[in-house]
Amino acid sequence: MRAAKRFVSLLMLLVASFGAAGCWDRTELNELAITSATAVDWEDGEWSVSYQVVIPSAISNAVSVTGGGASKLPIIVYSTQGKTIREAVGRSTLESPRHLFFSHTRVVVVSEAAARQGLSPLLDVYFRNPDSRETVSVLVAKGNARKILEQLMQIQIIPGDGIEETLRKEAEEFSALPNVRIYDLALSIVSPSKSAIVPEILISGGQEVSSADALSKTSLSSKLRLGRLAVFKNDRMAGWMTREEALGIAFIRDRIKTTTIPFSCGQGGKQKIDSAFKLTRSSTRLTPKKDGDGFTMKIEVEGEGQLLETDCTKELSEPSVARQLESQLELEITDMIETAWQAARKMNIDVVGFAEAIHRKYPKDWKRMKNNWPSGLAEIRIEPSVHITIKRMGLTNQSFRTLTEKD
Repeated sequence: MRAAKRFVSLLMLLVASFGAAGCWDRTELNELAITSATAVDWEDGEWSVSYQVVIPSAISNAVSVTGGGASKLPIIVYSTQGKTIREAVGRSTLESPRHLFFSHTRVVVVSEAAARQGLSPLLDVYFRNPDSRETVSVLVAKGNARKILEQLMQIQIIPGDGIEETLRKEAEEFSALPNVRIYDLALSIVSPSKSAIVPEILISGGQEVSSADALSKTSLSSKLRLGRLAVFKNDRMAGWMTREEALGIAFIRDRIKTTTIPFSCGQGGKQKIDSAFKLTRSSTRLTPKKDGDGFTMKIEVEGEGQLLETDCTKELSEPSVARQLESQLELEITDMIETAWQAARKMNIDVVGFAEAIHRKYPKDWKRMKNNWPSGLAEIRIEPSVHITIKRMGLTNQSFRTLTEKD
């Protein structure tokens, strides 16, 4: 009897579970517009948001010509406007038959005008709404950000993916421009330094590539390219830094993964750049020390790598020659650091992260200084110290020029 009651109870639970297991809140794939990139512009006192939407039917064939018909592109770009960013997004329903799906967005491009207006509204949107991911990479465009989304790429089918991959490769292999995620940007803005850096993206060349016919050529008339470094004070853009200054900033902030450094094997004066060195490992230690009422920042850089190229006629197997080359590299990196520091000092923006270093080591002094920061930045002196080791000279200890001159 007891077993029968247990069986009936289990049967009733099973029947009830069938009624509760429906997909009542489902969203079908054919109801979504998947965005691979977004762009944010500030125009006429309103936010303009652009969407690079993937066309699934065109992805398998990439850019193809079908049965005597028109070329099919893998993306379409359109824009909506509003007094707020989410109002602009909401207005997409007026012209799109599908619901915008942002979870696959790889990059967000912000125009310089929007960046100077302030990024707080954009950051609030990404941290407040569950359909937006904080891992999206951020870039700044000097002109109209929508134009960046309209530019097609040959190697990558979806341009948004291509931009993010270019950013990732640059950060890994050259390290001048960081791959800044939304959460990185937010953390930098609210840090003691209250500053941030974001890479620039631009269209280099002539006529924009936005049609399938333009992609049919072996050489494009224009390409997407990474450029300078946009510098932010609080949430507003304040100016630009060159790529050379950006590399110096990366050394100071210990953001170098791998980079290639051109240098001269000769000593003294302005020598011809005739060699290249690949830095495969680098670490930087910032150490603030009290200097009267101010601070001196010790910047200690250690690195190692291999010689990639040289036109030097010296015997590379000689220890004295190897040490001379290392000294030249140390001078090059020291010069990068000092150039970057002067640029940050001139802008009066702590993109070098000195505030965090002082806050960690001297919390009581920082409590006194923080209300006047970064006005005290210009009073800090730096003491760069660079030590580089060439681990490998390559397969030969002589340059090809040396071999030809011997004959």
